[in-house]
Amino acid sequence: MKLLTFLIALFITITSCNCQKATTNESNLLAAKENNTNMNQESNVPVMIYEANSRGYFIKLKVENRKIYISKDRNASDFKTSNAISDKDWDEISKLALAVDLNSVKDLKWPTEKRFYDGATHANITFIKNEVEYPANGFDGGFPPKEIATLVNKIVELGEK
Repeated sequence: MKLLTFLIALFITITSCNCQKATTNESNLLAAKENNTNMNQESNVPVMIYEANSRGYFIKLKVENRKIYISKDRNASDFKTSNAISDKDWDEISKLALAVDLNSVKDLKWPTEKRFYDGATHANITFIKNEVEYPANGFDGGFPPKEIATLVNKIVELGEK
């Protein structure tokens, strides 16, 4: 009788361990798929480089992999400062960036021409995806083309924090 009870207890223990293993493996697979999806979306977001300058002003911002790199030195070869981008801001930036048609960025029209008489800084944004650069046509600082205005304004806002 003791042997029978022992065998039944052993069988139940082994069976329940296998169920827990299967559940753990399934949850690990789901987590890995979620993480892979987030990484794929993140890798699809192009690198964005915003630059604005005038006679006495210069700023260069680079947005890449949840970070914004900032340089205010016209002669610097590298970025002096970097800040992490919050998840909320990154989600907004990535949605806006993925909505941009990179092939038509060069054809975007600027809404004003203040930079021609020193009324605004000369600004430009370049998107880099798969090592291909997609530069915009240049625009007045503070007045980007309407197709990318929300994205540019968000990048500038984060760069000024």
